[in-house]
Amino acid sequence: MIRLALLLAMLAAPAAAAPRLIWSDEFDGERLDPARWAASNDCWGGGNEERQCYTPAAVSVSGGVLRLTARRARTTGPAVRDAAPGAARITRDYASGRIHTKGLASFRYGRIEVRAKLPLGQGLWPAIWMLPEHDNYGPYPLSGELDIAEAVNLGVRCLSCRDVVRAAAHHGPTLAANRSDSAETRLDDLTVFHVFALEWTPRRLIWSIDGKPYFSRPGGRPFDERFHLILNLAVGGRWAETTGRKGVDDAALPESLLVDWVRVYGGGDEAGATSIR
Repeated sequence: MIRLALLLAMLAAPAAAAPRLIWSDEFDGERLDPARWAASNDCWGGGNEERQCYTPAAVSVSGGVLRLTARRARTTGPAVRDAAPGAARITRDYASGRIHTKGLASFRYGRIEVRAKLPLGQGLWPAIWMLPEHDNYGPYPLSGELDIAEAVNLGVRCLSCRDVVRAAAHHGPTLAANRSDSAETRLDDLTVFHVFALEWTPRRLIWSIDGKPYFSRPGGRPFDERFHLILNLAVGGRWAETTGRKGVDDAALPESLLVDWVRVYGGGDEAGATSIR
């Protein structure tokens, strides 16, 4: 009798609202959509001693796939990100691609999904991540950083090598006191596309791969403001070059971060809380 009552209650209950697609890019055209993305052009190094210059020439779209391609190529560009005209320029030995939605689309809460195939090779550091649209809590890392998925040195064979993807939330009062709440999970098949996702509500953030959650942390400050999306493929950097076989393996290049689509959903408990600009 109790089971029958429960069944009747379930049938009478309204169905949960399906997630609502509020922003996406399927990369069906023949070039990067300037209404959705901007391509970076700088040789800053990300604050991580990365070796690449980001250049729009390393970004391409064809066959329904975005490609951010890293290659060994002497490249000159601004020494800092968002450089003013006439700013200092430097030359590096590698070129690669980075795109972002800053000033075009930003989000607060929802579900962000990216179907991508990560590149293989020693010294390669692909990342799918987010930064605050406005530093309302102060300069980095006060206003936070959300890493949906990042990895280094995938497919490299050595005793200390691990084919893992990392999720992280960065925050803290200063660079020296930058706190990272993070977790790693093994990426079993490196030859196929995977769906990397972040479920983001005021109460909790949950990371998953192919629908399987593997990390969660509480929400709240500073992750209660709008963030924009970033996709990039770095070459070298402290994390990439101090693990695996060390350094950068030029024989692995050229190599690309491939992205099939990016989708952002609103709805659920926080319907209407997602903001796009």
